[in-house]
Parts: sequence; structure tokens; C-alpha cells
Amino acid sequence: MYSIGIAAQFLGVCVKTVRRWEKRKKISCFRTKGGHRRFTIQELERALTSTAIEESARNEGPPNACAVYGRVSSHKQKKRGDLGRQVDQLTAHAMERGYSIHSVYSDVGSGLNTNRKGLWKLVADGRKQRFSTVFVTFKDRLTRFGYKYLENYLSEFGVQLIPVHRLEDNTPESELVEDLVAIIHSFSGKMYRMRRSEKQRTKKRRKRQSPEKSD
Repeated sequence: MYSIGIAAQFLGVCVKTVRRWEKRKKISCFRTKGGHRRFTIQELERALTSTAIEESARNEGPPNACAVYGRVSSHKQKKRGDLGRQVDQLTAHAMERGYSIHSVYSDVGSGLNTNRKGLWKLVADGRKQRFSTVFVTFKDRLTRFGYKYLENYLSEFGVQLIPVHRLEDNTPESELVEDLVAIIHSFSGKMYRMRRSEKQRTKKRRKRQSPEKSD
């Protein structure tokens, strides 16, 4: 017989979760004279197997499930409808090929920005194998750099990245120019934000230091 603390460690959950499962009859236990819960190894193994099956069923997407990802660089582009058109185009493309849309992910920000919530949610769900395919309009919509890393990483979980369009006429030189422009654009944006913040701090500092006007 095992205590609730050891049972929680065995099942990979917290003690509160084990108590909740026991109340819902998801797992059975015996009570000591003092009212403490005790679990058999057979019951823990049964609960562990049952939990793994439920988790697998919850994470498994429908047959031929896919995800679509759209990104624009600015809120101005989003307001103009560019992001919505991307998503609509990708959704139509996927459904025409017999895919079911499991999730739609999107971001507003630079392709160099690594703190994109939509992108990381996509990666997390891909790791859980909730879909088998991700459609993007162009590779750089997903990321400016490191596309191959993301592609290889997701492939470990059976997820394939598919760009709908490809710039066939891109030479290595033109791709390098595009990357440099993206870096300059990102750098310029950061500099602008830094200068704006500094101006705001200076304005507040001057306001605090200026003598109050007398009546």
C-alpha cells in the first residue's frame, strides 16, 4: 500500500489531483483507521494506463488534421485585412486538399521576433501531435531565420511544414538581401522604440524638475 504522496509521484500529478480523482471514482483507495488514503500498486498502474489513454485521445487530432499559420509585420497590415486574407487563403487551400482545420495560429510582429505567442502555441500543439501538417503562405511568414530548425524539430513529432507559395526566382543573393532588409527593419524598430521611451522619460523628468507656477 502506498501513501497519497507516493501515489502522486507515481502518477506524475499533484496530491490535490489524486484527491480529486478519488472523489470522482477515477482511482480507488483504501482508508486507514486514521482516515488516510492508501493505494495498491495494481490500482496505480491501472490509473496510469487509463490516464495515458485519455491524454492520447484528447491530444490526437481528427484524421488528416492540419493547422494554418499567418503573420503580418504590423497592426496597420492587420487592420488592412492582410492577416485575414492569409488565413482565408490557407484555410481554403487546406480544405480543397481534404484536410480538416484543427487550429489557426497568427501573430502580428517581425519574423525575427522569437516571442510570438502564436508561433510557440503552434510548436507546443505540434509537439502534442494535434495535427500532422502546417500550412503557411511563404516560409518567411513562419520565421525569417531558423526555418530549417523548426521544420526538423516538428518532423520529430510527425508534423510537416508546407509553404503554399515559393519564390522560384529567388537567387542566393536576393535571399541574402531580403534577410539584411529584415534585420535592418527589426533594428530600426527597436531603435525607434528605445528613442521614444527615452523621450518620454526625459519629458517626465523635466516635468518633475520644473518649479510650480505661483498664483
